[in-house]
Amino acid sequence: MAELLYKKIYHYLKDKMSDGSLQAGDQLPTEKELSELFSVSRITSKRAFVELENEGLISRQRGKGSFVKEIKVTNGSEKKLIAFLLPFEASNELTDYAKGIVQELSKGDFQLTINLVKNVSVNQVSDYAGIILYPENTNQSIDLLFQCQLKEMPLVLLDKHVEGFEVPTVASENHIGSYNLTKHLFETGCQEILYVGQESLGEVSSVRDRYLGYLQALTEEKMASHHWIIDKNHSLIDELVSLASYLKASKCRKTGLVVENDWLAIQILQYLQQDNFCIPDDVAIVGFDNIQAASLLTPGLTTARQDFLQIGQEAARMLVKMITTGQDQVANKKVPVQIYYRNSSQK
Repeated sequence: MAELLYKKIYHYLKDKMSDGSLQAGDQLPTEKELSELFSVSRITSKRAFVELENEGLISRQRGKGSFVKEIKVTNGSEKKLIAFLLPFEASNELTDYAKGIVQELSKGDFQLTINLVKNVSVNQVSDYAGIILYPENTNQSIDLLFQCQLKEMPLVLLDKHVEGFEVPTVASENHIGSYNLTKHLFETGCQEILYVGQESLGEVSSVRDRYLGYLQALTEEKMASHHWIIDKNHSLIDELVSLASYLKASKCRKTGLVVENDWLAIQILQYLQQDNFCIPDDVAIVGFDNIQAASLLTPGLTTARQDFLQIGQEAARMLVKMITTGQDQVANKKVPVQIYYRNSSQK
């Protein structure tokens, strides 16, 4: 990933402070001059100034300009800047994660910057006191995790544990949530219960935990498991046709589907309704996440709500502890989920 444009200006000015080209009391180039030098917008150059000011490196005087303050350039741990790295655009998850992190960081002398990135190197985040990372794709995260571990940079993961790294993780109680949802389907009279998903169980720990919760519940009820995989490389409609054909051929009076997330559960529910299945009499369906659409469907989707706000708070609390105490090993944290029982699984 190329360095963010405002960071180029940030590092340019900071390097000049470090090598003595800019001394305490010296006036910095104007936002206009820097925007022309780096061929960027005034907004971009202004962001670099804002970061330097937030770190206490410069002072900005209305009508006069920006000046180097009478302090030395500090290292990352003194700056107390925290980077929140995400691979996707803004969503409810991001908003609640960020709210929780900010709420916790505001209790101390820490500031949060949010970076929407797919690939990032440790050099690009070396100015930060610590990192909170949402590893959507494990393969893309391995290099960063390795380098952070090598450089002993404080790091906390959200939602997913990455095998092979002793990095503290804050995640939902995926195992318990899926276990309770599966038990619920058994109690509603399902004679067969399938686990339906798209993600790789080997790569995505949160999904694997949900599958393990499903397996535990079925084992206790002495019921056979059945993992139905929706192939991402195939047309979704073709995959749904295949699933519907299986359900039609089943001799079970009632089948339950534990679906790995709400989005997929909704696609399945709506397709089966169009194919004349009676929900929940023929097929009972549960999801995971409690996205907004889950409560707006007819029938509403039974699901588990993840507390993204609390996950963000716990991650920030954990990271601050690592930074302030020097601890590099902090216990993982599981945040409880809340089950919402709706008519996709019961009347």
